[in-house]
Amino acid sequence: MTAIDNVSLAQRVYTVEQVQKGEKPAAEACSISMMQLMSAAGAAVFKHLQQDVKAPAKIAVCCGEGNNGGDGYVIARLAQEAGYQVDVFALSPNKTISSKTDNNAERARLAWRDSGGQEKAVNDCEPQRYDIVVDALFGVGLNRALEGAAATLAQTLNEASAKVLAVDVPSGLNADTGSVPGIAVHAYKTVCLVAHKRGLLTGKAKNHVGQLVLEDLGIGDAFAKQNKATYVRVTTEHIQNWLPRRQPCEHKGDNGHVLIVGGQPGMSGAVVLAMQAALRCGAGKVSVACHPEVQAMVAAAQPEAMVRAVSSQKDLQAMMELANVIALGPGLGQSDWSREAFSWVADHCINTNKAWVIDADGLNILAAHEQKERLGSRVILTPHPGEAARLLNIDSNKVESDRFSALNALRDNYEAQILLKGAGSLVTSDAGQFILDVGSPAMASGGMGDLLTGLVSGLVAQGMPEAEAVVAAGIWHGRAGELAGNEGERGTLASDLLPYIRQLVNGKIT
Repeated sequence: MTAIDNVSLAQRVYTVEQVQKGEKPAAEACSISMMQLMSAAGAAVFKHLQQDVKAPAKIAVCCGEGNNGGDGYVIARLAQEAGYQVDVFALSPNKTISSKTDNNAERARLAWRDSGGQEKAVNDCEPQRYDIVVDALFGVGLNRALEGAAATLAQTLNEASAKVLAVDVPSGLNADTGSVPGIAVHAYKTVCLVAHKRGLLTGKAKNHVGQLVLEDLGIGDAFAKQNKATYVRVTTEHIQNWLPRRQPCEHKGDNGHVLIVGGQPGMSGAVVLAMQAALRCGAGKVSVACHPEVQAMVAAAQPEAMVRAVSSQKDLQAMMELANVIALGPGLGQSDWSREAFSWVADHCINTNKAWVIDADGLNILAAHEQKERLGSRVILTPHPGEAARLLNIDSNKVESDRFSALNALRDNYEAQILLKGAGSLVTSDAGQFILDVGSPAMASGGMGDLLTGLVSGLVAQGMPEAEAVVAAGIWHGRAGELAGNEGERGTLASDLLPYIRQLVNGKIT
C-alpha cells in the first residue's frame, strides 16, 4: 500500500486547523509574505474564472470580512483589469478602513477601492444578471450556520441555480467535517487553496463543492514537509497494481475460498449479490451458508457457488474450516437463527484468527451486544451511517455531522479495519486513514452494500491484506457505481455493477 509519506500533495488531506496553523510557516519557508500569499490565492482563482468565462462577461464577487473576502477583492481587481464587468457585493459595503491598516484582507479591499471599484450590499445581488458569481464570503474557519444576509444570499444563489465559483470552500459548508449546519452555497467548482481540507471530500460536501481543484500557491511542498497528512485521498488510479496478474498455472485453489453466511427467508437476494461479487472479483471458490428455507433459491441463482442449508453449528463448522475468509451479514436478519449463526462464526474466527467481514444485520447483531469487543485487525466492518450509529449508540444525524469523529470512535471501540460508507467513504485501517473519492448517486438503491461485502471478502480470499482489501474494495465498488450510472443514475441496480467490477479488478478500465 502507498505510504502516506510518499503520496503527492493532491492525495494528502488535512484538518482545517493544520492548514490554518501551517500556511504561514510554509509561506515563510518559501520567502512569501501573507499579503503575497493572498495575492497568489486571488490570482489562482481568477485563472479558473478565466478558463470558464471570457471577458467581457459579467462577474459578481461576494466578499466577506475575513481572508476569504480579501481573496475576493483581489479576484475582482484582476477581473476588472482584464476587461470583465465586475460588481462587488460586500457584507459591510460601507466599512471605513484606515490606509495604515496591517490587515491583509482590508489592504486588498483598499486596493480594489483605489482602482475605482465600488461595493454594494449582498442583499442587492441578483445572480441571474451575472455569467458567474464568485463566493468569497466565508472561508474554512466557519463552523456554524450562515446567518442574516449571508444565509439569504446563499438561498438566493441556490434558488437561481447560479454558476458559482467558490474560493477555498462553499460558504456554509464546514470544511473540517463536511457537514452543513444550516444552508450552504452550491458551487459548480471549488478552488481549494494550499492543501485539501478533509471536509470537502465527504458527506454533504459532495452536494456543494462541485468540481474540486487544488492550487497550492507555491507553498505546497513546504507545507507537506512541515505537516503530516491525516488522511490520504484515493482514486482508482492509485490502486491499479494491487492485484497481481495471475500465473499461467493457477487454479481455483490458489485464489481463496469465501464463505458467506446469511440469507434468511425473505432476504435471499442479499446473499446472492454478495456471492456474485465475490466470484466476479476473482475468488477461487465461494460457498454460502443460508437458512434451509432459501437454500434452493440461492443455489439456483448462481451455479458456480456451493450452497448449503445450515440449521446447527455442526452444519456450519466444516464450511467455516474450509474457508479462509468469512463474510457475515448479507440477508442475515435478526432472528434466533441469525443470532446463533453470528455466534458460531464469531467464536470460530476469534479462536482461529481467521479473517471475517461483518456487514448489514451482522453489524446490527454486533451493536446489540452489551459488551463492545476488540475485534482485531483481521475483522473488517463496513457500516453505513445508520449502522454506525447503532454500533456507537448515537443518533445517525450525529454520525453524519462529523463522519471523521464517528470513524475514530468505531476504531477505538472495535479496533478493526473499518469502512464508513457514504458519499466520500472513509476508511481507518492498520495502513492509515483514507478518503475514497469515488461513487455516484446512481448507487442509491438496495443491494449495493451486499456487493461491497462480497468484493472485500473476495479480495481477502485472494491474499490481499485486510487493510488493503478494504480500500481497494471501496474504490472498485464506487468506480463501478460511477460507470454503471453513466447509463442513467435513476434505475441503476446493484447487479448492474458486476460487469464493471470484473473489468476493474482485471485492470481493463480505470
